[in-house]
Amino acid sequence: MKRLLATLVLALFSAAMAQVTVGVNLELSGRFAGIGIPTLQGIEAALAQLEADPSGARIRTSITLSICDNATTVEGSIGCAHRFVDEGVVAVLGAISTSMSIPAAGVLQDAGIVMISTSSTNPATTQIGDYIFRVAYTDDFQGKVAARYAFNDLGASRAIVFRLPDDDYSFGLAGFFVEAFAALGGESVVVDYVANTTDFNAQINDVLGVDADIIYFSGVCAEGAKLVPQLREAGLDTQLLGADGSDDSQCPDAGGEAFNGYLFTSFGGAEILSGEAAQRAQDFRSFFNMAFPDAADFNGFTLAGADSLNVIAEAVDLAGDMASVADIRDQLAALVGFPGVSGEITYAGTDGTPSDRTIGFFEYVVPADNERGWDKIAKFGIGTGE
Repeated sequence: MKRLLATLVLALFSAAMAQVTVGVNLELSGRFAGIGIPTLQGIEAALAQLEADPSGARIRTSITLSICDNATTVEGSIGCAHRFVDEGVVAVLGAISTSMSIPAAGVLQDAGIVMISTSSTNPATTQIGDYIFRVAYTDDFQGKVAARYAFNDLGASRAIVFRLPDDDYSFGLAGFFVEAFAALGGESVVVDYVANTTDFNAQINDVLGVDADIIYFSGVCAEGAKLVPQLREAGLDTQLLGADGSDDSQCPDAGGEAFNGYLFTSFGGAEILSGEAAQRAQDFRSFFNMAFPDAADFNGFTLAGADSLNVIAEAVDLAGDMASVADIRDQLAALVGFPGVSGEITYAGTDGTPSDRTIGFFEYVVPADNERGWDKIAKFGIGTGE
């Protein structure tokens, strides 16, 4: 009898909860899958964590995920966005990359649907409209801190910069780095390549005679895992510095010892964050490890995915059971000091970019022949307000 009563109470409770569908537009196959998959796992783990511990206001909302693989193509991302418009979702999480986020953002802004890009870092993404948000920092910040570190800490005055010119992320980030590096007194030689390049012989030959102190790579591991070993084989032992596109196990797994000592900027996790934020990140990682014991990666993209789900759940609940998407957008835009697993998140008074984000500097340590596996060492973090 008690069990029957408990079942009836749970059924009535579930029926009373607000039911919403949230779209997930991610690069789950193609060039960016190594980042898209841990992002999705972060979203799914965050939802499971909310359901496992439904405390506070969030017990009023039941979220169903509608997942769409954009296959790392612009056409795929636009197709996902149109699918979500047809489904009537209240919000869309993703895409991860700028090149997939910007086209989808145009569709969703026009439809009046909230979008939260997990990791698009080009400033233009959130400037598309007032329904577009992000979890990440922006590349004007990422490029600036990388240039400052290269010039002030590494003593570099000349850089070779590898960029993918038809990719909004790579092209934009490279531009911000070059501009900030020049303002400090440095000069750059920019080298272009195309997507899916496997043989970088032509690009490397172009820079063999350049007396550079640092090589900056503004791309992703789909190409970086091939570029870096070829640079080393050509005798270029110059210090390498990358960005969050390098925060992908594909780089050290496929590139091996060539990535030993490779420095890069990326999202800060528990090892970079401080205080209560670090504890939240660590607690989430413990939960994630139980939910996905065989996951290949847990990194800042995982945390960004989790917080995209967390902030939309918060906004939905604050808006109330009968809220419109516009009400949800308004609650999101008014958010102040949300205790996220990637740090506190404030959207109030911003263009949809959190007002304070922490970026970390990391280093790959890869033993000879990568026989004993590799490590990602956290060096230090810098906040956007610093």
